[in-house]
Amino acid sequence: MDALPLSRPFDTRRLGDSALSERIDATGEERAALAKAYDLLALDRLDAELTVAPWQRVGIKVSGRLIADLVQACVVTLEPVPQHLDHAFELAFLPPQDKAADPKTVAEAEVIVAFDEDDPPDPLTGPVIDLGAIVAEQLALGIDPYPRAPGADLAAEIGEASDPSASPFAALAGLRRDAKD
Repeated sequence: MDALPLSRPFDTRRLGDSALSERIDATGEERAALAKAYDLLALDRLDAELTVAPWQRVGIKVSGRLIADLVQACVVTLEPVPQHLDHAFELAFLPPQDKAADPKTVAEAEVIVAFDEDDPPDPLTGPVIDLGAIVAEQLALGIDPYPRAPGADLAAEIGEASDPSASPFAALAGLRRDAKD
C-alpha cells in the first residue's frame, strides 16, 4: 500500500511547552479504504480525540480515545458480526539518540519481556508525527481477530461427530496398533 488510508500529519514544533488537542473524524473514503485494508465488511464510524503533549524534555506523548463501529465476517458462518470499539491508548515517542540504552537480552540469547511495564517509546525520527496512522494502528489492534456470530459453533458447522474415534488422531493410533501386530 503506497499511501496510508488515514493520514493526519502533525508538526510537533507547534507544541511549545503545552499540550494540544486534535480530533480525527475519518471520511467515508478513508473508512472504506481502512475496511478494505483490514478485511472488514464495513467501517461505519471512526473518530478519535487525541492529546499531543511534550514528554521528557525531547519526547512527545500522544494519548487518546478511539471510537469505531465496524462489521466483520464471522469466522465460522461468515455472517456479519457488528463490533463497537471504545479504546483508550497512550504512546510515547523519543528521538533514537535519546532512547534509554537498557539491555534487552539476557546472555544475548533470550528476550526480556516485562508484562507489568509500559511499552518502550517509539522512535521519533523527525518533527512530524502522523496521527492518522496512529489511529489506524489502534483500530487494527482493537479489532477482534476471531469474530463469531451468536450461536456459531465450528463443530456443528463442519458436521463433526462427538465420537472420538472419528478424530484423525484416532486413525493414526489405529495405524500404530496395526504396525505393532
